[in-house]
Amino acid sequence: MSHRDAEELAAEIAYMQDDPSFRPKKDPLNEKEPKDLLSIIERLEWRNEKLHKYIIRLEGDLIKEREDHIKLKQKIDDLVNEYRNKGKIWK
Repeated sequence: MSHRDAEELAAEIAYMQDDPSFRPKKDPLNEKEPKDLLSIIERLEWRNEKLHKYIIRLEGDLIKEREDHIKLKQKIDDLVNEYRNKGKIWK
């Protein structure tokens, strides 16, 4: 690297240091005060609790729907077998 290349590189580095677009972006979480972080944590814990309750309710609904599906399937099979036994439906 020649002296001239070193001067050009130094000029580019100085330009980058002056230009805000070349600066690394700051993490907004690091800039917040501790009370802001505590409020964020509280809000996330509240959302987690609500989502957990919602998932439990959905699981209960899904189990009920599966039980209803099994009962309905059994009822249909019983009716089809009854009609087959009477000769109304061919096997």
